[in-house]
Amino acid sequence: MNHRRPFAALVACLALTGCGVVDQASTASPPAATSAAPAPTAASGLGDSVKDSGDIPDPCTLLSKKQVTELTGREITQIDKDGLPAGDTNRFCQWQQAGGQLAVFLSRTTEQDFTVKIADATPVNDIGERAFQLAGHLYVLYGTVSIDVYSRGDSDDENLAEATAVAQVLIPKI
Repeated sequence: MNHRRPFAALVACLALTGCGVVDQASTASPPAATSAAPAPTAASGLGDSVKDSGDIPDPCTLLSKKQVTELTGREITQIDKDGLPAGDTNRFCQWQQAGGQLAVFLSRTTEQDFTVKIADATPVNDIGERAFQLAGHLYVLYGTVSIDVYSRGDSDDENLAEATAVAQVLIPKI
């Protein structure tokens, strides 16, 4: 199995989206983000929730073209799929849009790894079990799934609102 191609695609995608270098310290405190809402359950009809185990779903199958357009306000011009087989622990889908883009990355993680202190992260409340924003990305922890949503094309506040809305749609489908 060739793992270089998916890794290279992920690195290239992150580089194109403007992600900065992440400073991590394994003993640091996690970002203070809490959620008063109970954790949703899977209701996608795609089978049992993979919140804590199972194959990470293909993000391209979790949002319809209509949903992507409605959530971002931008028409889709191209969809970039990861092309990975079922069972891979890191999946992504990117919707190229007129004047922007939406990208969703799903991966397995642990709460400890997710909550490693990251310099300049801004906590985001009321979504998932923990969430923070960094370098234009919204990172959400849901069980053992890390959801990374990147929306570009509007102001920073609008992009965060779009990313949050996308994550809220994704959570019940994971």
